Amino acid sequence: MYTSIAERLASRLGQKLSKKTPFRGDFVVADYRVIDEDGKSAKILVQYDPEAYGVPTKEDVIATLTHLYQTKDDGRPRLVVDAETIKSHPQLCSISCVVNIPSIRRPFSDVKRYKMKPIVANTVFLGENMSDTWAVAKSDNDAIYIERVEKDDIEKILSERSKANAFRAYSGRAGITLARVENSRGTDIYSNGDLVKCSHGGKIKTGEILGLSDTGAHIRFKDGSQVTVNASNLLGLVQAAEEMKSFNKEALKDYYRKAYGYGEEDLEKLVKYID
Repeated sequence: MYTSIAERLASRLGQKLSKKTPFRGDFVVADYRVIDEDGKSAKILVQYDPEAYGVPTKEDVIATLTHLYQTKDDGRPRLVVDAETIKSHPQLCSISCVVNIPSIRRPFSDVKRYKMKPIVANTVFLGENMSDTWAVAKSDNDAIYIERVEKDDIEKILSERSKANAFRAYSGRAGITLARVENSRGTDIYSNGDLVKCSHGGKIKTGEILGLSDTGAHIRFKDGSQVTVNASNLLGLVQAAEEMKSFNKEALKDYYRKAYGYGEEDLEKLVKYID
């Protein structure tokens, strides 16, 4: 509920902008908590403005946060969203999710191809842009590659972005924290292609969402049978749709394309490790 002319005008402007861009302009990171010792993962709480933009979809959350945490010069994603952790807290107009610093890899052959200068003999190299640092690493199947060394931990990335006023100020609710929303159970946000648990015919079954409506979902079970169930019969996310991974993949591919000029065939190989 808007209490001033300024808020109403901001709402109308937000509605116009939301129709012209795939990203939302109402997200406010209200709180965050680092959840690993390496400082590479955090749980964040995002407020949104339902009157100006409506309730966000899972696609909205992933696309907008990925966009907001990109470098301006080459589009490098500094954070990516774990689609399977996205929870809605509608009574507080908030979304919670886990974000991670992405692993950015390139083939070891790029060291020679781009004449990277060694910082530590044969293990750490200065990138061709004279800014990024790349360290030699090994995959689970013993493949050698180079990985970009992230100088900042996730707390610094999150705090810097917030201080820079990257998010539109929204005063609809104040004092919302992760501790507060964790005291109330969040609900999953579903998308087409998600694998979910649902109640049907007196049994709990697992199936794929083929379609969604305001009242429920159309589900296909493993045996090929299909049913429509009410929203109250959806019991939780088992696995996010493959399409949700594509957001993170495309963000990394755009970066590789802009920064290094890789072709499409090479791009597919570069992001294959995300699977």
